[in-house]
Amino acid sequence: MTDFAGIYRSCKRSQALGKGLKAVQENLQRMGLEYVSVVDAKISAFHTVDGYKLTTLEGTAFFPSQPLASVNSGVAWMRASFAEADIVVPPYYQMGFLHANAGKIFKATTHAEKMSLGSEMLCYMYPADGMAELISGVWAKRRTFDEFHAQLVEATKAYCLGLYGVAITGLLPCIEGVVRQLGVLSGVPVEDSVSIRVLTKVFRKLQRKELVMMLDGYDWYPESEITVSYLDGFHERVQMFESISSYLESKLYLHTDSAPEYLTLNRHGIAHGLFKGYATKENYLRLFNLLSALSFAAAMAEGRGSLMHPGSTVESAELTASLKKCEAVSSLI
Repeated sequence: MTDFAGIYRSCKRSQALGKGLKAVQENLQRMGLEYVSVVDAKISAFHTVDGYKLTTLEGTAFFPSQPLASVNSGVAWMRASFAEADIVVPPYYQMGFLHANAGKIFKATTHAEKMSLGSEMLCYMYPADGMAELISGVWAKRRTFDEFHAQLVEATKAYCLGLYGVAITGLLPCIEGVVRQLGVLSGVPVEDSVSIRVLTKVFRKLQRKELVMMLDGYDWYPESEITVSYLDGFHERVQMFESISSYLESKLYLHTDSAPEYLTLNRHGIAHGLFKGYATKENYLRLFNLLSALSFAAAMAEGRGSLMHPGSTVESAELTASLKKCEAVSSLI
């Protein structure tokens, strides 16, 4: 079998990878290597990685140009900003809108102000019709959401009735169940585990799948350099998975002993009756937004589904009417 790793190290030591195709060819000739071809090549996924495609009788390898450029895209920056307001990067909304709101949160000088700005954004994004459009136009089309659909609708109705505690406790088991379903689709043996260490393996697997897809057609590439961590600087789907995983680990499933004083939205604290003050409109919307992000992950795992906002449909209009009736009842209570 061709020693692609050894060839790559030789090209890297001679600095041929940064000098261009001719320098790489000359390095291969000095090594006395028998190969079919070496040509300029690119791999692309939200950002282009330049390099070379080396083909031998035994396989094909991708050698990235050196130095391998470090890239930090807007999504990575937004993820960090939204995290300061305990929000997962919202899918299905235009980048301009998200960028503007992330900027406001970033510029805020206090944690309370950041949380307030995040809450204002979520309230704007998820009125009754907005929630109905996502539930009917996106969530209902995901196999991973099938068995939770009725409870998700019930929880949303409870939210519109102003029953925020009931609404939140209705969403929590759905979130955990959806993550386990994603694990089944991704080949991660989550079974009936509720451990965050197990559940986050699902998103590690989804990120790894994106890396494999990006290098499809190559038998070898430098795995120590082209990693999930590298992709996390620019690959939007990898960044979304990281946003979800980070929120689950650092907020929703954070051990209650480690939770900051302000945090009330915590699965263990709520389920075991340890936390008070979690029954708020803003906390429900943070969970609703998390489920929206999980529906994005489900589209990737299931291999189907649009990543655009669904807009109004007959089904969503019917659900909107029902939710607005709940809001009307709430105003009379």
